[in-house]
Amino acid sequence: MKTPLALFAAAAAAFVVSPAAAKVVGRLHVNGPVTNATAKIEVTGGPIIYVDPAVLPATAPADADFILITHNHGDHQELASINRIRKPGTVIYSSPAGVPALTTALAAAGVTINAVTPGQRFTIGGVEVETVPMYNLVRPNPGHPRVMNFVGYVINVGGVRVYASGDTERIPEMRTFSVDVALLPLGQRFTMIQVQDAVEAALDLRARVAIPYHYGRGEGTIEDGQLFASTLANRMTTMMNTGADGFPLEISETVAFAEHPASTTVAPGANATLSVQATGSGPLRYQWRRNGVAIVGATAASLPITAAAAVNAGDYTVIVSDANGPLTSRMARVAVEAPRPGTLINMSVRAAARAGGTPLIVGAVTVGGPKQLLIRGAGPALAAFGVAGTMPDPRLELHATVNGADTIVASNDNWATAAGGIAALRAAFTATGAFDFANTTSLDAALLATIDGPRTIHVVDTAGRPGVALIEVYDAQPGAGAVRLANFSARNFVGTGEDALIAGFVVSGNVPKRLLIRGVGPRLAALGVTGALADPRVELFLADGTRSTLFAANDNWAEGGAAPVRAAFAAVAAFDLPDATSRDAALVVTAPAGAYTAQVTGVGGGTGEALVEIYELP
Repeated sequence: MKTPLALFAAAAAAFVVSPAAAKVVGRLHVNGPVTNATAKIEVTGGPIIYVDPAVLPATAPADADFILITHNHGDHQELASINRIRKPGTVIYSSPAGVPALTTALAAAGVTINAVTPGQRFTIGGVEVETVPMYNLVRPNPGHPRVMNFVGYVINVGGVRVYASGDTERIPEMRTFSVDVALLPLGQRFTMIQVQDAVEAALDLRARVAIPYHYGRGEGTIEDGQLFASTLANRMTTMMNTGADGFPLEISETVAFAEHPASTTVAPGANATLSVQATGSGPLRYQWRRNGVAIVGATAASLPITAAAAVNAGDYTVIVSDANGPLTSRMARVAVEAPRPGTLINMSVRAAARAGGTPLIVGAVTVGGPKQLLIRGAGPALAAFGVAGTMPDPRLELHATVNGADTIVASNDNWATAAGGIAALRAAFTATGAFDFANTTSLDAALLATIDGPRTIHVVDTAGRPGVALIEVYDAQPGAGAVRLANFSARNFVGTGEDALIAGFVVSGNVPKRLLIRGVGPRLAALGVTGALADPRVELFLADGTRSTLFAANDNWAEGGAAPVRAAFAAVAAFDLPDATSRDAALVVTAPAGAYTAQVTGVGGGTGEALVEIYELP
C-alpha cells in the first residue's frame, strides 16, 4: 500500500511533463504535509537555499549555504532544524523579529545573521532575492500583523521566479508582482481564510506552477491540498508536493524570440491577431495565456481575436517550449476600446548626486515646434514620501546651445520665487498631475519654460552637498498634436539597491507606442567618460495601480540580433553602438499606454556612470 507521501509524489508526476532535454536551472523540494512550510532549492552549479526549515528529520544533511526565514514562529524558525542543516559559512536572512533569538543561539557559532524587511533586493551566491510583505489582513486578532514586517521571498533561480509566501493571507500585494512557481499556505487558521483564497492568490500572482504547503499538520487537511490541486489543474501546473527528486526548475537557452507579441488596441467588434516569432531546438510548442491563465486550444504561433469584446481585453503571454524547456514571451496588452492615440506626456528621473557639486543631468527633446513644459527639481519634498538622504537645496538650470555655446536659458532656486509666481506653478502642478509642493518656503525648485528641440536640465545642490533628487519634465500642453515630447535621457552614477538609475515616463491615450530604451555604459567609456558602468542591465516596469510588472528587460543589446536594434538607433538619430559584442543594453518595445519606470543597474552588483535613454520610435 502506498504511503500518503508516495501518493503525493504520484499526484505530482501526473501534472509534470518535462522536455526530454530541458535545461534544469535548479530543483525545488516541497513536502508541505510533512515538513510544514519548508522549501529547499538546489541551484544548478550554485548554492543550496532553504526557506523556513522546520520538522526536518535527524538525517537531514548539513548542506545549507543560505537559510531564508519569513518570521519567527516556531514552525518556521525551528532551531533544531536549522542546526541540522547549517554548516560552516551558512548565512541566514530573517525578518527583524527573528533576529534576536537567532543571534543568541547561533552568533557564537560564527553564523552570519541578516535582518530583512519587505521591499528589499539582494543577491546570495549569485541568486537574486526579493522580499515581499507577509501578513494577515482579515483576521481580527492576526498572528501575523503587518506591523511586524514579516516577509515572503521571491527567489530568481536562473530566470525561474519561485515565491515562498510564508504564513500569509491573500493580500493585495500579490497583485503587484508575478512569479513562475508559487508556494502557498493552506493552514486556514493563521494563513488563508479558505482554500479558494489560495487558488485566487495563485491567479493573482500569474503563476505557471502552484504548490500548496503548510497544511496537514494541525491546521488544514490533506483534502484541502487535493482541492487546491484539482481546482487549478486546468489552469496551470499544480501538485500536492514535489516528490523525492524535487521539481525541476526549467528554462530554455535555445528558444529565442525574434518578435514578441505586441500590445494592441482594437475597436469593439473588430478583429486582431497576436503573434510570436521564435526559434529553438526541434519542434516548438506554444501555449497562450490571458491574465496568467492558459487559453484552451491556443497552441499555435498566432492567436486570432475575432469580433473583439470586453472579455478579450487583458494581458497576454505565450510560453514557447522546445526540446530544452520553456521560455515565456513579454506581455502584450489588448485593449478593446475606440483607439485614442497618445504621446509621451511626462518624464522623470530619480538619482543620488554625489558631493562636490556634480549636477544630475537630464536631456529632453521636443519635435514639431515649441512646447511649454513644467520642469521641477525636487529634494526636500521627497522626505514626505519616505525618501531618506534627499538633496537639501536643489537648484534647477535649463541649458540650450546658443551660437554654438552651452548657455543657461532659465533657472530657479526656490520654487516659490519662480517667474510667473506660485499660482501659475500650482495650476501647472494640478493640470499635469504633479504632486504639490505644500510648503511655499521649501527649497525645491520648479519653472515653466517653452522649448523647441533638445535641452538639458541640470540639478545641483546650492552648496554642492550630496543627496537624492527627482527631476521631472511634464508636458504642460498635452494633446497638441504633432508638437510633442519625443526623447528623454539621464546620465548619472549607478550604485546598488536604492541607488539604481531610475527614469519614469507616461504614455497617454490608449494606443501602444513603439519605444527604444537604452542603458549605456561601455560605450560611454569609448566616448571619454571615466568610471563607466561595465555591464548595465535595463528593465522596464509597467505600473497598473498597485501592480508593477516587469514588462521587458535586456542585458546585452545585440543578443537577439543587432540589425533590428540598429535600425531603431538610426530611426531616432541615436548614437550607434558599433560593437555588437558590447555589454550596453537596449530594448525595442511596443508599450501600451500607462506609467513606466526604466531602471538601469549593474550586472553582478557593478557600479559606475551610465546613461538611460527613452526614444519615441516612428
